[in-house]
Amino acid sequence: MIRKFVNRKRELEVLEELYNRGANLIVVYGRRRVGKTTLLRKFLEGKRGIYFLCSQRGYEKDLERFSEEVSEFIGMPVRFGSFEDAFRFLTKQGKLVVVIDEFPYLIEAYRPIVSVFQEIVDLIIKDSQVTLILSGSSVGMMEREVLGYKAPLYGRARGIMKLKPFRFFDMVEWYGSDFERLVRLYGVTWGVPRYMELLKDGSDEEIIANFFEPTAFLFNEARLLLMEELRNPTTYAQIIEAIALGKTRLTEISQYAMMEAKDLPAYLRVLQNLGIVKREVPVTKRVSKRGIYTIEDEYFRFYYRFVSPHYEDIEGLNPEPAIEDFRKNFNTYLGTTFEKVAREFLIMLSAKGHLPSLYHRFGRWWHKGEEIDLVALNEREKKALFVEVKWKELKEREARGVLKDLERKAELTGLDGWEKSYGLVAKSVEGKEELRDDGWLVWDLGDFERLISSKTQV
Repeated sequence: MIRKFVNRKRELEVLEELYNRGANLIVVYGRRRVGKTTLLRKFLEGKRGIYFLCSQRGYEKDLERFSEEVSEFIGMPVRFGSFEDAFRFLTKQGKLVVVIDEFPYLIEAYRPIVSVFQEIVDLIIKDSQVTLILSGSSVGMMEREVLGYKAPLYGRARGIMKLKPFRFFDMVEWYGSDFERLVRLYGVTWGVPRYMELLKDGSDEEIIANFFEPTAFLFNEARLLLMEELRNPTTYAQIIEAIALGKTRLTEISQYAMMEAKDLPAYLRVLQNLGIVKREVPVTKRVSKRGIYTIEDEYFRFYYRFVSPHYEDIEGLNPEPAIEDFRKNFNTYLGTTFEKVAREFLIMLSAKGHLPSLYHRFGRWWHKGEEIDLVALNEREKKALFVEVKWKELKEREARGVLKDLERKAELTGLDGWEKSYGLVAKSVEGKEELRDDGWLVWDLGDFERLISSKTQV
């Protein structure tokens, strides 16, 4: 069980709104361990409802188990010959929520079941007070078999919710506001509730115990997720590992994965749809052939950077090479994690009106060996904010050097005639106030605390 229900206020509000509007079909899906079941059980509190978790034991067994759940709900034994019969019965029970969790298991057991539920939605519960929620962890199957254009249920859901991991600042409610520790935890859990349960302080020893021990849950988790979701998990794993090791262009990835470059885009599209991989282009370009691929999911990025390359050693009870690699390079790894955190921080500042403009696009910029960690754009007003991100403690002199070089690089972006601002986000910055007095925008972890604890200027 998750220790406490954390920060799903918006998701609950959406479900409540759909329920109050009388939605007959809601679809909730998202990667495994992200907290769908906890969310749905929380939503059911105080309502007349039935929660049913599909098994992998076949259609007949699930129908029998569903009959038992209905029997318990109404307080008398009933037995149904089909799910259609069950829902005909349920339409006579007044206002009611029926959650069918891990619906993909039922699809695997009986492919026509999606057409059966099309009939249930279209003909049986359409004018009733029944709200049906179909949920699943197989993202690909839910999008293909339930939500896809050719799927029988296409267009029938009144609400579709793809549940995502917690954002960085959401995790404060769980772990508290020690932000240096929180960056470490975010860099290995990606805000996935099940993984957060296993880690309390994000220390090296705790991470080692959870990732570099063959019996640990997180040692095989990434591989199992790929096996559940994909037909050729080994090839996908090689692609993810290549990117995690810094090979970001098609030719580099194809060489590492030992496959033809022309075959790679199809695999990468699947990984993008799953939210594991992201294709990036310089933020000043809408379309570019210079796109690179990065690992969006921090859990997968950590696993395929530090665990997968040493998998055989760890499994063979020789984890020392992996642990040495981790201890030596984890802090450098967190630099990229901190860039993601800084981006979330700036988006929140922009939304609260704490930046020189309301920016609408955020991303990285690079060209011919030059790179800027974060660029925020307001294209309508032609205003740009350039920000460097440093996962380190900076002296005032170092910070000034970084900002001066940032000014130089900003002139290379092609945003001539734009109003430009310059900023720095670091672990800590000595002389922060003096830098601000000189017109620079400077933040460190101390400003993170002020952002979440007050509405004053950060």
